Amino acid sequence: MRCVKNTAEGIRLVDLPDDATISGVRVSVASSGICGSDLHMVAFGPSAVTLGHEFCGRLDDGTPVAVLPAVRCGRCARCRAGQAQQCTEVFGSLYGISLDGGLADQAWVDPSCAVPLPPDLSLEVACLVEPIAVALHAIHRADVTPGTRVLVIGAGPIGLCSVAVACGMGASVDVQGHRPERLAAAERLGAGRTVNADYDVVLDAAGTQGSLDQATQRVRPGGTIGILANFWEPVTVGMGLLVKEATLVPSFTYGHTQQGSEFDQAVEVLVGTPDLPGAIITHRFALEEATEAFSVASDPTSGAIKVVVEP
Repeated sequence: MRCVKNTAEGIRLVDLPDDATISGVRVSVASSGICGSDLHMVAFGPSAVTLGHEFCGRLDDGTPVAVLPAVRCGRCARCRAGQAQQCTEVFGSLYGISLDGGLADQAWVDPSCAVPLPPDLSLEVACLVEPIAVALHAIHRADVTPGTRVLVIGAGPIGLCSVAVACGMGASVDVQGHRPERLAAAERLGAGRTVNADYDVVLDAAGTQGSLDQATQRVRPGGTIGILANFWEPVTVGMGLLVKEATLVPSFTYGHTQQGSEFDQAVEVLVGTPDLPGAIITHRFALEEATEAFSVASDPTSGAIKVVVEP
Protein backbone atom coordinates (compact mmCIF):
# COMPACT_ATOMS: atom_id res chain seq x y z
CA MET A 1 0.00 0.00 0.00
CA ARG A 2 1.26 3.46 -0.89
CA CYS A 3 0.94 6.39 1.49
CA VAL A 4 2.30 9.93 1.86
CA LYS A 5 4.46 10.80 4.84
CA ASN A 6 6.63 13.69 5.91
CA THR A 7 10.08 12.09 6.09
CA ALA A 8 13.55 13.38 6.87
CA GLU A 9 13.89 13.91 3.10
CA GLY A 10 10.58 15.78 2.89
CA ILE A 11 7.21 14.68 1.49
CA ARG A 12 7.59 11.20 0.08
CA LEU A 13 5.42 8.36 -1.17
CA VAL A 14 6.13 5.34 1.05
CA ASP A 15 5.28 1.69 0.40
CA LEU A 16 3.91 -0.19 3.40
CA PRO A 17 3.57 -3.98 3.61
CA ASP A 18 0.07 -5.27 2.91
CA ASP A 19 0.07 -7.06 6.27
CA ALA A 20 0.55 -3.84 8.27
CA THR A 21 -1.45 -3.74 11.51
CA ILE A 22 -4.85 -2.19 10.85
CA SER A 23 -8.18 -1.64 12.60
CA GLY A 24 -11.57 -0.30 11.61
CA VAL A 25 -13.22 -0.35 8.20
CA ARG A 26 -11.26 -0.02 4.99
CA VAL A 27 -11.75 3.00 2.75
CA SER A 28 -10.39 2.79 -0.78
CA VAL A 29 -9.47 6.44 -1.12
CA ALA A 30 -10.83 8.33 -4.13
CA SER A 31 -9.62 11.86 -3.36
CA SER A 32 -7.82 13.66 -0.56
CA GLY A 33 -7.35 17.40 -0.14
CA ILE A 34 -4.23 19.14 1.13
CA CYS A 35 -5.19 21.50 3.96
CA GLY A 36 -3.31 24.58 5.10
CA SER A 37 -2.82 22.88 8.45
CA ASP A 38 -1.02 20.04 6.63
CA LEU A 39 1.49 22.56 5.30
CA HIS A 40 2.06 24.00 8.77
CA MET A 41 2.51 20.57 10.34
CA VAL A 42 5.01 19.53 7.69
CA ALA A 43 7.16 22.44 8.84
CA PHE A 44 7.31 20.86 12.32
CA GLY A 45 9.45 18.01 10.98
CA PRO A 46 9.22 14.32 10.10
CA SER A 47 6.32 12.20 11.33
CA ALA A 48 5.47 8.52 11.11
CA VAL A 49 1.79 9.30 10.47
CA THR A 50 0.26 9.15 6.99
CA LEU A 51 -0.93 12.65 6.12
CA GLY A 52 -4.39 13.74 5.00
CA HIS A 53 -7.58 14.48 6.94
CA GLU A 54 -9.81 15.65 4.06
CA PHE A 55 -10.67 12.46 2.20
CA CYS A 56 -13.37 10.24 0.78
CA GLY A 57 -13.66 6.91 -0.95
CA ARG A 58 -15.54 3.62 -0.94
CA LEU A 59 -15.98 0.89 1.62
CA ASP A 60 -15.42 -2.72 0.63
CA ASP A 61 -19.15 -3.10 -0.07
CA GLY A 62 -19.03 -0.18 -2.50
CA THR A 63 -20.66 2.41 -0.23
CA PRO A 64 -19.32 5.91 -1.00
CA VAL A 65 -18.23 7.72 2.15
CA ALA A 66 -16.61 10.91 3.34
CA VAL A 67 -14.41 10.43 6.38
CA LEU A 68 -15.02 12.45 9.52
CA PRO A 69 -11.40 12.55 10.67
CA ALA A 70 -11.92 12.75 14.44
CA VAL A 71 -12.72 9.76 16.64
CA ARG A 72 -14.52 11.25 19.66
CA CYS A 73 -14.28 9.22 22.86
CA GLY A 74 -17.98 9.45 23.80
CA ARG A 75 -17.04 9.19 27.47
CA CYS A 76 -15.73 12.58 28.56
CA ALA A 77 -18.01 15.26 30.01
CA ARG A 78 -18.06 17.28 26.81
CA CYS A 79 -19.00 14.31 24.65
CA ARG A 80 -21.78 13.41 27.09
CA ALA A 81 -22.99 17.02 26.95
CA GLY A 82 -23.42 16.75 23.17
CA GLN A 83 -20.38 18.91 22.38
CA ALA A 84 -18.25 16.24 20.73
CA GLN A 85 -16.03 18.81 19.00
CA GLN A 86 -14.76 19.66 22.50
CA CYS A 87 -13.81 16.05 23.29
CA THR A 88 -10.90 16.08 25.72
CA GLU A 89 -9.33 13.02 24.07
CA VAL A 90 -9.62 14.08 20.43
CA PHE A 91 -6.02 15.13 19.81
CA GLY A 92 -4.92 11.52 20.15
CA SER A 93 -7.41 10.33 17.56
CA LEU A 94 -7.28 12.63 14.53
CA TYR A 95 -6.73 10.96 11.16
CA GLY A 96 -3.83 12.55 9.30
CA ILE A 97 -2.49 14.12 12.49
CA SER A 98 -2.18 11.52 15.24
CA LEU A 99 -3.56 8.54 13.28
CA ASP A 100 -2.79 7.47 9.71
CA GLY A 101 -4.83 9.56 7.29
CA GLY A 102 -6.13 9.53 3.75
CA LEU A 103 -3.23 10.51 1.51
CA ALA A 104 -2.92 6.87 0.58
CA ASP A 105 -4.38 4.15 -1.60
CA GLN A 106 -6.37 2.91 1.39
CA ALA A 107 -7.19 4.05 4.90
CA TRP A 108 -8.69 2.25 7.89
CA VAL A 109 -11.08 4.31 10.00
CA ASP A 110 -13.43 3.85 12.91
CA PRO A 111 -16.86 2.82 11.52
CA SER A 112 -18.44 5.90 13.12
CA CYS A 113 -16.21 8.10 10.93
CA ALA A 114 -17.36 6.64 7.60
CA VAL A 115 -20.23 8.96 6.62
CA PRO A 116 -22.34 7.65 3.70
CA LEU A 117 -22.66 9.91 0.68
CA PRO A 118 -25.43 10.24 -1.90
CA PRO A 119 -24.65 7.86 -4.77
CA ASP A 120 -24.78 10.70 -7.31
CA LEU A 121 -22.17 12.87 -5.53
CA SER A 122 -18.85 12.60 -7.32
CA LEU A 123 -16.00 11.26 -5.20
CA GLU A 124 -13.71 13.60 -7.11
CA VAL A 125 -15.14 16.47 -5.04
CA ALA A 126 -16.42 14.80 -1.86
CA CYS A 127 -13.11 15.48 -0.10
CA LEU A 128 -14.55 19.00 0.32
CA VAL A 129 -17.09 17.78 2.89
CA GLU A 130 -14.58 18.19 5.74
CA PRO A 131 -13.61 21.86 5.08
CA ILE A 132 -17.26 22.72 4.46
CA ALA A 133 -18.11 21.24 7.88
CA VAL A 134 -15.42 23.45 9.47
CA ALA A 135 -17.00 26.54 7.90
CA LEU A 136 -20.51 25.43 8.81
CA HIS A 137 -19.63 24.98 12.48
CA ALA A 138 -18.03 28.44 12.67
CA ILE A 139 -21.06 30.03 11.04
CA HIS A 140 -23.40 28.28 13.45
CA ARG A 141 -21.24 29.39 16.38
CA ALA A 142 -21.34 32.99 15.14
CA ASP A 143 -25.15 32.80 14.79
CA VAL A 144 -25.31 33.81 11.14
CA THR A 145 -28.92 33.96 9.93
CA PRO A 146 -30.69 35.24 6.80
CA GLY A 147 -29.94 38.93 6.36
CA THR A 148 -26.85 38.95 8.60
CA ARG A 149 -24.12 41.24 7.24
CA VAL A 150 -21.00 39.08 7.11
CA LEU A 151 -17.40 39.83 6.21
CA VAL A 152 -15.05 36.89 5.54
CA ILE A 153 -11.38 37.77 5.96
CA GLY A 154 -9.21 35.33 4.04
CA ALA A 155 -10.21 33.77 0.73
CA GLY A 156 -8.46 30.44 1.08
CA PRO A 157 -10.41 27.16 0.99
CA ILE A 158 -11.99 27.61 4.44
CA GLY A 159 -12.84 31.24 3.73
CA LEU A 160 -14.42 30.30 0.41
CA CYS A 161 -16.39 27.49 2.03
CA SER A 162 -17.60 30.06 4.56
CA VAL A 163 -18.71 32.34 1.73
CA ALA A 164 -20.67 29.50 0.13
CA VAL A 165 -22.32 28.43 3.40
CA ALA A 166 -23.22 31.96 4.52
CA CYS A 167 -24.58 32.94 1.11
CA GLY A 168 -26.60 29.73 1.04
CA MET A 169 -28.14 30.75 4.37
CA GLY A 170 -29.28 34.06 2.92
CA ALA A 171 -26.65 36.25 4.57
CA SER A 172 -25.16 39.30 2.84
CA VAL A 173 -21.49 38.44 2.41
CA ASP A 174 -18.38 40.41 1.48
CA VAL A 175 -14.85 39.06 1.34
CA GLN A 176 -11.45 40.55 2.05
CA GLY A 177 -8.33 38.95 0.58
CA HIS A 178 -5.23 39.61 -1.47
CA ARG A 179 -4.94 37.12 -4.29
CA PRO A 180 -7.00 38.01 -7.39
CA GLU A 181 -7.85 34.41 -8.30
CA ARG A 182 -9.22 33.76 -4.81
CA LEU A 183 -11.27 36.96 -4.79
CA ALA A 184 -12.70 35.96 -8.16
CA ALA A 185 -13.66 32.58 -6.69
CA ALA A 186 -15.40 34.30 -3.77
CA GLU A 187 -17.33 36.51 -6.17
CA ARG A 188 -18.36 33.43 -8.16
CA LEU A 189 -19.78 31.99 -4.92
CA GLY A 190 -21.85 35.10 -4.22
CA ALA A 191 -19.60 37.41 -2.19
CA GLY A 192 -19.11 41.12 -2.75
CA ARG A 193 -15.60 42.52 -2.99
CA THR A 194 -16.27 46.01 -1.61
CA VAL A 195 -15.37 45.97 2.06
CA ASN A 196 -17.21 48.34 4.39
CA ALA A 197 -17.59 48.56 8.17
CA ASP A 198 -20.09 47.72 10.90
CA TYR A 199 -20.60 44.08 9.92
CA ASP A 200 -22.78 42.00 12.22
CA VAL A 201 -20.34 39.10 11.93
CA VAL A 202 -16.72 39.03 10.79
CA LEU A 203 -15.24 35.58 10.14
CA ASP A 204 -11.47 35.40 10.48
CA ALA A 205 -10.34 32.67 8.10
CA ALA A 206 -6.75 33.92 7.89
CA GLY A 207 -5.47 33.55 11.44
CA THR A 208 -2.93 36.38 11.67
CA GLN A 209 -2.45 39.46 13.79
CA GLY A 210 -3.42 41.57 10.79
CA SER A 211 -6.64 39.65 10.14
CA LEU A 212 -7.71 39.88 13.79
CA ASP A 213 -7.00 43.62 13.77
CA GLN A 214 -9.05 43.99 10.58
CA ALA A 215 -11.88 41.97 12.09
CA THR A 216 -11.92 44.25 15.11
CA GLN A 217 -11.96 47.31 12.87
CA ARG A 218 -14.74 46.04 10.58
CA VAL A 219 -17.17 44.51 13.09
CA ARG A 220 -19.98 46.68 14.41
CA PRO A 221 -20.25 47.55 18.11
CA GLY A 222 -21.78 44.56 19.86
CA GLY A 223 -21.06 42.34 16.85
CA THR A 224 -19.35 38.97 16.62
CA ILE A 225 -15.91 37.93 15.43
CA GLY A 226 -15.83 34.25 14.53
CA ILE A 227 -12.44 32.56 14.56
CA LEU A 228 -12.17 29.58 12.24
CA ALA A 229 -8.49 29.79 11.33
CA ASN A 230 -5.63 28.40 13.37
CA PHE A 231 -3.39 30.98 14.98
CA TRP A 232 0.04 29.45 14.42
CA GLU A 233 1.68 32.44 16.09
CA PRO A 234 0.47 34.27 19.23
CA VAL A 235 -1.70 37.36 18.69
CA THR A 236 -2.71 40.24 20.90
CA VAL A 237 -6.16 41.73 21.50
CA GLY A 238 -6.31 45.53 21.37
CA MET A 239 -8.52 48.14 22.98
CA GLY A 240 -10.83 48.20 19.97
CA LEU A 241 -12.36 44.85 20.87
CA LEU A 242 -13.17 46.10 24.35
CA VAL A 243 -14.54 49.45 23.22
CA LYS A 244 -16.88 47.75 20.74
CA GLU A 245 -17.84 45.04 23.23
CA ALA A 246 -17.54 42.60 20.36
CA THR A 247 -17.91 38.91 21.09
CA LEU A 248 -14.95 36.73 20.10
CA VAL A 249 -16.19 33.24 19.20
CA PRO A 250 -13.64 30.51 18.42
CA SER A 251 -14.65 27.32 16.67
CA PHE A 252 -12.99 23.92 16.34
CA THR A 253 -13.89 21.24 13.81
CA TYR A 254 -17.65 20.40 13.88
CA GLY A 255 -20.31 18.86 16.04
CA HIS A 256 -24.12 18.70 16.17
CA THR A 257 -26.98 21.16 16.07
CA GLN A 258 -30.70 20.64 16.55
CA GLN A 259 -30.76 19.79 12.84
CA GLY A 260 -28.25 16.95 13.35
CA SER A 261 -24.62 16.32 12.51
CA GLU A 262 -22.81 19.28 10.94
CA PHE A 263 -20.72 16.83 8.92
CA ASP A 264 -23.94 15.42 7.43
CA GLN A 265 -25.15 18.97 6.80
CA ALA A 266 -21.88 19.70 4.98
CA VAL A 267 -22.71 16.91 2.54
CA GLU A 268 -26.02 18.66 1.83
CA VAL A 269 -24.21 21.98 1.29
CA LEU A 270 -21.85 20.38 -1.23
CA VAL A 271 -24.72 18.76 -3.11
CA GLY A 272 -26.67 22.04 -3.11
CA THR A 273 -23.76 24.26 -4.19
CA PRO A 274 -22.63 22.93 -7.57
CA ASP A 275 -20.31 25.89 -8.21
CA LEU A 276 -18.26 25.24 -5.07
CA PRO A 277 -15.87 22.51 -6.33
CA GLY A 278 -15.04 24.40 -9.50
CA ALA A 279 -14.37 27.57 -7.56
CA ILE A 280 -12.10 25.95 -4.98
CA ILE A 281 -10.33 22.96 -6.55
CA THR A 282 -7.61 24.34 -8.80
CA HIS A 283 -5.09 21.48 -9.03
CA ARG A 284 -5.23 17.69 -9.10
CA PHE A 285 -2.29 15.32 -8.76
CA ALA A 286 -1.82 11.57 -8.74
CA LEU A 287 -0.67 10.00 -5.48
CA GLU A 288 2.82 9.41 -6.88
CA GLU A 289 3.02 13.18 -7.51
CA ALA A 290 2.47 14.03 -3.84
CA THR A 291 5.81 15.83 -3.48
CA GLU A 292 4.90 18.18 -6.31
CA ALA A 293 1.36 18.55 -4.98
CA PHE A 294 2.64 19.82 -1.63
CA SER A 295 5.09 22.13 -3.40
CA VAL A 296 2.29 23.69 -5.45
CA ALA A 297 -0.03 23.95 -2.45
CA SER A 298 2.61 25.84 -0.46
CA ASP A 299 3.65 28.19 -3.29
CA PRO A 300 1.74 31.50 -3.14
CA THR A 301 2.65 32.19 -6.78
CA SER A 302 1.11 28.93 -8.09
CA GLY A 303 -2.47 30.18 -8.13
CA ALA A 304 -3.51 27.16 -6.08
CA ILE A 305 -6.56 27.28 -3.83
CA LYS A 306 -7.37 23.65 -3.06
CA VAL A 307 -4.97 20.94 -4.22
CA VAL A 308 -6.46 17.45 -4.44
CA VAL A 309 -4.52 14.18 -4.62
CA GLU A 310 -6.04 11.08 -6.19
CA PRO A 311 -4.67 7.51 -5.98
